[in-house]
Amino acid sequence: MATSSSTGRALRPVIFLLYLNLLISIAFAVLTFLNKEAILDYQVLHWESTGQANPADHAGTRASLESVLWIRPVSVLVIAIVYVRLAARLKLGRRRTWVRVMLVTVLGLAGLVYLVISAEFPDWMRAGQVVQAVVLLVLFLLLCSKGVRGYFSKEGRVPAKV
Repeated sequence: MATSSSTGRALRPVIFLLYLNLLISIAFAVLTFLNKEAILDYQVLHWESTGQANPADHAGTRASLESVLWIRPVSVLVIAIVYVRLAARLKLGRRRTWVRVMLVTVLGLAGLVYLVISAEFPDWMRAGQVVQAVVLLVLFLLLCSKGVRGYFSKEGRVPAKV
């Protein structure tokens, strides 16, 4: 059976990576807001040069891309609330919390891989997405490690103090 000190050591890097991923998300949400015009210019030019948009409808293309661009900052706010709650609940040792963290990690990783491969963002945004994907990959590997999985198994769980 795991002790609380070994549990703390096993969960510390997991919680750190959750918050690191959140900080990266917040930083890129702020950078997106601050560089909105440059990002939109890049995307419109890319869409028009690849034939995905009609150059005659420059304003319409820009408006539709702008609405999509705001998805990231809004999703960061939602994820921030989820991450803070999950990080706090991890120490309780409930298996369903581990499953939720695993699900958020896998979905986040899949979303970032999709964005890196298919979205038309400037190179600095893609680099940030790659860094964030690496953080989530390491988080996934930690969640799959024997020490962390053991803490959330029926045999290794430390009873929560109420």
